[in-house]
Amino acid sequence: MWLELHDNNGPIFINMDHVMHFQRVEGKKRTTLTFAANSGTCVTLQVQEPPDEIMEMLWEQE
Repeated sequence: MWLELHDNNGPIFINMDHVMHFQRVEGKKRTTLTFAANSGTCVTLQVQEPPDEIMEMLWEQE
């Protein structure tokens, strides 16, 4: 499932099927997303949307 989220450079499209974990950045409204890369390493990305908003977007897509 693809969501349009935003980083510091503007909109980005995230395939949420590949996100293993996401959580609020401590003291901020931003969220850190964690993906598993093909090499077995993890990649993280910060987006401006809070986790609650991302959850609402996911529920709306179903």
